[in-house]
Amino acid sequence: MIEIMKIINTHGVRGEMKALHFADSPLFFKKVKTLYDKKENAYTINSVREGKGCILVTIEGIEDMTAAERMKNVYLFAKREDFPPLPKGEYYLIDLIGLTAETVDGDYIGEVADILEKAAQNLIVVKNGDKEILIPKCDAFVDRVDLEEKKIFITPIEGLI
Repeated sequence: MIEIMKIINTHGVRGEMKALHFADSPLFFKKVKTLYDKKENAYTINSVREGKGCILVTIEGIEDMTAAERMKNVYLFAKREDFPPLPKGEYYLIDLIGLTAETVDGDYIGEVADILEKAAQNLIVVKNGDKEILIPKCDAFVDRVDLEEKKIFITPIEGLI
């Protein structure tokens, strides 16, 4: 399961909660309605709307501030198989983890271990033994991603690797 939301506070007295989301957009929650906590208890999303620096979410069965208060600091997860399909050629960042990173010339770089989401741009963390390489996720460096081959092809500049 993939961490997708953290409840950070209550909002009002009717069970609405403030949350940080780790999806590309709050629209994700219009398609993925069931989330899970660490113990795999299921939660059904009733509504999601944008707030100031967060989203405001209501969950089935949480109808007052007291119930919402108990959800504070709870992380919620989604099952990868519940993610909505994407158009051909697009992928979720989570799908990059575990791919083999190679140069466009076929030289092995390492395995994608993580994606760091930064303000300027995302960074792909590639590990090769004890060595960790950070590659900006932009067209200048990422030539292509082949999910069927389980490879990501990198155009390195001098000193990157």
